[in-house]
Amino acid sequence: MDHQETQETKDIVNRCNKCGLCTSSCPVYQQVLIEAANPRGRIQLVKYFLEGKIPFSKRFKEIILTCLLCETCVVNCPSGVRHDQVFNNLRAELVKQYGLNWKKRLVFQLLTNEKLLHSSIIFARLGRNWLIENLAKGMRIGNIPAGKLPLVNPRPFRDQFAGVICPDGEPKGRIFYFTGCFTNYFAGNVGQAVVNVLKKLRLEIEIPAAEDCCGIAAILSGERDLPLKNVQQNISTLSRARVDAVLVDCATCGAAFRKEYIDLLKRKGLDTTQAEILKGKTQDVMEYVAERIDELPLRKDYTSEKIRVTYHDPCHLVRAQGVSSAPRKILQALPQVEYVEMEEANACCGGGGTFQFDFPEVAKGITGKKIKRIRETGARVVATGCPGCRVTIGGNMDEQDRIAVLHPLQLLDSALTGKGLDKFPFAGTGRLC
Repeated sequence: MDHQETQETKDIVNRCNKCGLCTSSCPVYQQVLIEAANPRGRIQLVKYFLEGKIPFSKRFKEIILTCLLCETCVVNCPSGVRHDQVFNNLRAELVKQYGLNWKKRLVFQLLTNEKLLHSSIIFARLGRNWLIENLAKGMRIGNIPAGKLPLVNPRPFRDQFAGVICPDGEPKGRIFYFTGCFTNYFAGNVGQAVVNVLKKLRLEIEIPAAEDCCGIAAILSGERDLPLKNVQQNISTLSRARVDAVLVDCATCGAAFRKEYIDLLKRKGLDTTQAEILKGKTQDVMEYVAERIDELPLRKDYTSEKIRVTYHDPCHLVRAQGVSSAPRKILQALPQVEYVEMEEANACCGGGGTFQFDFPEVAKGITGKKIKRIRETGARVVATGCPGCRVTIGGNMDEQDRIAVLHPLQLLDSALTGKGLDKFPFAGTGRLC
């Protein structure tokens, strides 16, 4: 770390009064019960490292990486310690000294090159889908059976649209819809639901052709150089003043625009003016829709039986962006939904980007607890606004669960079109996104 970043990290670390309020809330610590694996312990290790008392050892590296970056510790700290900022700084230093795992570097190089990603996905679609369907069903990626991973969209979602998508009737506004990588390549059904709902709100929808991967996966792994061009491209494309809002359907992409981009540019000594504009324009699509839910013509005549639905708060939405009430407002407004709140709805599901693949045994216990809470509600649907959470929860459910894992706007779209739950696959029997 340079002098300024080192001093900044020292200042944050010195705020810790070792009270331990972060300990009981840390999902990783609840699994491993090792002091070094809770936020207080990691903060003290960082302090010793900055004071030159311990080296950058392999064990030190493992401890820093065994963190979900869920920010539960941040919101529970009475002293205002930004644990996530400290651990991000240390991860960047780890990348400088040790480099990235070659598998992660390969993935990040692909994600940060949109042309290469687009061509690779199209080329690989048939072969990859066939491989998973026929040969790889018994394999596991982390804790998730390969046969339950999402298949590639028949066609990239953004390729279906050219120019502005116009509503029926006089437009009430104009928005950018940032689809992100997951919706574009794996969850076209979520993207279509978003477009359907926004059209019902009589919005002109532009899906920018020049959008890139948000880059947050690389950023949170400590890699600050690879995603920089993506960050700058997205800021340039999306901060234009001619739209009312930039809407995202992915909690992680939203956290990138509202939080990580400005931090990254500051650390690079670059101007943040346009990034601040983008931050101000960005909303999760559920925030935007919840404010206008009364304008939508919800169908009340197509179902006699209510569907019990619960909601899981993604870490990147509830803590990184402070969004909690909007998705619940949408779900509670739906005539076909009986909404029930699960216990510990805002607890991390154990996905954490690559965490579930890097530390599958720790992740297994965290995800298992989340699924137990879902089962206790008796819900037939668990809704959440993060594709990583949907893959983690759905991929770890048993076949007998018979619970669908959906984006809330898929249920809202159903209430607008009159389509029933039977069009959605259940966890354990189909791939969920």
